[in-house]
Amino acid sequence: MKHWEKKANGWVFLSHASNDYEDVKIIRNYLEENGFSALMFYLKCLEEKSKKSMIEELIEWEIQARNIFVLCTSTKAKKSKWVQWETNIVKGLPNKILIEIDIENLKYKKCSELSKLDQLMNSATLFFSYSHNDNKKVKIIYEKLSSLGFRIFYDTVSVKQGSNKQEKLSLALNEAIKNGVVLIFLSKNAKKSKWFWHEKSMALNSNAHIIPILIDDVKLEDFPAFLNLQIIDMKNSITDESIEELVIAINNKGQQ
Repeated sequence: MKHWEKKANGWVFLSHASNDYEDVKIIRNYLEENGFSALMFYLKCLEEKSKKSMIEELIEWEIQARNIFVLCTSTKAKKSKWVQWETNIVKGLPNKILIEIDIENLKYKKCSELSKLDQLMNSATLFFSYSHNDNKKVKIIYEKLSSLGFRIFYDTVSVKQGSNKQEKLSLALNEAIKNGVVLIFLSKNAKKSKWFWHEKSMALNSNAHIIPILIDDVKLEDFPAFLNLQIIDMKNSITDESIEELVIAINNKGQQ
């Protein structure tokens, strides 16, 4: 996979047995090489029974705050009460991006197991197509999705001053078209933007996974290509409910 920058901006929760730590580092390294950061814990305090309830509460809060998970299964993991407890919580959460990696298979079928990570990373890779005149509203959505662990190309943040912006835009858009999800922000400003229409055409002509997001009261008839798609309505306000609807749509797209 090619990437617009090495710095990770996506987050993945890794659930694993502490005795598998060295093997799980292979997964962590692969994620980091592809633009994601892995939440990978070994907590000494788990051994102290007096702190069990407090630690359980903290870990459960952390899991519920995350959106992308890798469950590392193994003989050791099956014997770990902590791992089984984490697994039950994760699998009980609706509308999450989740895969399982078999640690024993990782030793003998490394490419096959790591290819599962490619699928996960594709599901969590987003490209923002929008008018810069809508940046204030788009940035709010970026911050909310970023906090959930998605790896996002949002040129205001992703492209540093002085770098080849157009080259990075094209690279990121092509990557999202092939593997991820393109979020297209519909607005009166977008209607006037040359680059918006260029990105829209590239995405449509390449059969990309597209999710249109309505961010003002522009007429949907001005964007006829999107009328048959699910459109996320944020024209009045960006609410927790509308963000949840968007996240569900993204996660479902990634699993198709």
